[in-house]
Amino acid sequence: MSKQHDSAVAFVSGVSEDPTDTGGLTSLTRELARVEEANLAFYEAFTHLDVDRMAGVWSPSPHARCVHPGWELVVGWQEIRQSWSEIFRTIDAIEFELEDVHVEVAGRSAWVNLVAHVRIVTEEGDAFAASVVTTNIFEHFDGQWRMILHQSSNFSEEGDDDEDGGGEDEPDFSN
Repeated sequence: MSKQHDSAVAFVSGVSEDPTDTGGLTSLTRELARVEEANLAFYEAFTHLDVDRMAGVWSPSPHARCVHPGWELVVGWQEIRQSWSEIFRTIDAIEFELEDVHVEVAGRSAWVNLVAHVRIVTEEGDAFAASVVTTNIFEHFDGQWRMILHQSSNFSEEGDDDEDGGGEDEPDFSN
């Protein structure tokens, strides 16, 4: 399904600079893990094409936002849910490899930046691979980290525009 991150970076406002004060670091470590779990739950819901699981990840807030690659801004959980339903209807299978995952926490907000290499099989049996740069923003809501923004943009990796046909290779998902 997903590969663990290559690196994680964290920032928390109000953490003591005193190295003997481990309370902030313990709390930070716990919150980083919880945000990472919430982020992975998003990709699990996506991999399983499960809108109910997706609902468990997202904030039900009307201020939630989603930008799928090539789409206009989708606003509010009800519209976001509909967008996921439309996407899931067109996909037979999807697989992710996540890399360069960076998790940060600041108070009641958290964000995850990553690169996702995606392999998709459509309902018509067409298969293709893509890479997207993603930012997922979470807010602490009812004791959970809930997504309030998902934004992904397609990008070409270096060498994709080579004259010799570079970019035809799919990501290696065998690891």
